[in-house]
Amino acid sequence: MSSTIGVELKGGMYTFMSLKLHTNDMAVIDEKLADKVLQAPGFFKDTPVVIDLSVLEEQAVSIDGKALLECVRRHKLVPIVASIGDRASELARSISLPLIESGARRSALAPQESSQSADSAGEEAPSNTQNPVPDVDLSVSREVEYVVKAPLLIDKPVRSGQQIYARDTDLIVMGQVGPGAEIIADNNIHIYGPLRGRALCGVSGNASTRIFCQSLEAELVSVAGNYRMLETIPEELRGKPAQIWLDKDRLTIEPL
Repeated sequence: MSSTIGVELKGGMYTFMSLKLHTNDMAVIDEKLADKVLQAPGFFKDTPVVIDLSVLEEQAVSIDGKALLECVRRHKLVPIVASIGDRASELARSISLPLIESGARRSALAPQESSQSADSAGEEAPSNTQNPVPDVDLSVSREVEYVVKAPLLIDKPVRSGQQIYARDTDLIVMGQVGPGAEIIADNNIHIYGPLRGRALCGVSGNASTRIFCQSLEAELVSVAGNYRMLETIPEELRGKPAQIWLDKDRLTIEPL
């Protein structure tokens, strides 16, 4: 038997764009996708996307899965997986993609599971008349541990082709972020040098995050999925210290 390692199968963390559908009207989806892609055709070309069906699931509506995938691919996006709460639903069966369970569904199930466990424990526990046990609802009386992670500190320039991801924390870059480089964070991004590549903060959905940089020359900036390309950044802000954040779902850029 050959000792050469042919393959490795292991977990990994990757960042993908999410295409969240708020309607099942294919004409509207096609029009809105065309508008988005037209803003940055080079950026979106062959970009992998997750099809988020959570809103349609809440609305209890169906969708033509085949037409949807054809529409997405026609705009040069590459659908790779669909996110949904109930993987056995008719909506889930209508789209021929691998399925992942949405975070909202998992969060909704957790309290129910805890409550069921507490009920079962109460039925099995023997009675103790001398030292009665108080009736405690474990589903609402739980200790919460809050862990604060130290920021990820990068003390070297981030060069073209490099990608850095700060998971569940802030990202601090002491040098420049070169063209073609990409920095990503679940929380805030601080850059103490020129930002010439791409910077994406709040990638897990935290809309209160911000990007701070000493010289704004970015190819792209994004906060919680809302992005701006270099061409759409006001001329008077280019090359200047700036901060980027969301104000009522609108990406805002102001000088520091």
